[in-house]
Amino acid sequence: MSVVAKDLDEDTFIGLELPLNYGNSGFFNRTKTALQQSISNIKNLLLTNKGERLGNPTFGSELLSVIFEQENTDIESRVEETIRSSMSEFLPFINVVNIQTNFSETNKNVLSVGIKFTLNVDETSEADLTLDLSNYNSD
Repeated sequence: MSVVAKDLDEDTFIGLELPLNYGNSGFFNRTKTALQQSISNIKNLLLTNKGERLGNPTFGSELLSVIFEQENTDIESRVEETIRSSMSEFLPFINVVNIQTNFSETNKNVLSVGIKFTLNVDETSEADLTLDLSNYNSD
């Protein structure tokens, strides 16, 4: 069954939604489409520090390390480079259309990253993901 056919099938679930929470029709919330699952996959990849995953120490990104570096004058390009590098290695089926870094107007220490992407199997469908990085630390 193709990815598009699975997306159209009401009874097929693709994976688990992150963060893991109790679901309405099962123990965890599940995703029904490849785009929904890709959002969870991107969150999992970018918010995991390299070396943090058991059995796969190269999995993850250095995003949290980059945003917590002191005196980083070119943070926007470093964030974009880190995201694109990690996603091309571990999620090559996702095409990153745009990455936008936004600092809070009220607190310049609060950063959010917006990612617009498509899937290789269906480039007509586009999704947006915003990571609010104010709730994470590099430890």
